[in-house]
Amino acid sequence: MRGQDNRSQDEEMRAASEYGRRAEPLPDIHVHSVLTAGDAEYGEELRDRRARQEHLEREITSLGKRLSAPLASEKPQRRWFRRSATKSA
Repeated sequence: MRGQDNRSQDEEMRAASEYGRRAEPLPDIHVHSVLTAGDAEYGEELRDRRARQEHLEREITSLGKRLSAPLASEKPQRRWFRRSATKSA
C-alpha cells in the first residue's frame, strides 16, 4: 500500500516538474492546491498578527490612561527657596 502511495507521489512530482520543461501550463488542480496551501498559511499568519496588534493597542491605551491620570497620593510640591512674605527694601 505504501509503495503505491510513494509511487503515485513520485509520479505527481515528476509530472509537475516536467510541465515546466515542456513549457506546458500546470493543471488547474495543481495550481489551486498550491494556492490553497499558501492562502491557509497566510491566513494563519495574518490572524496571529492581528491578534498581537489588538493586544498591543489595548496595552498602549491602558498605559496611556494610567500615565495621563494624576496620581491620587500626589502631594503639592514644596519650593526649595521660598520668598519671604515681607520684602526688605
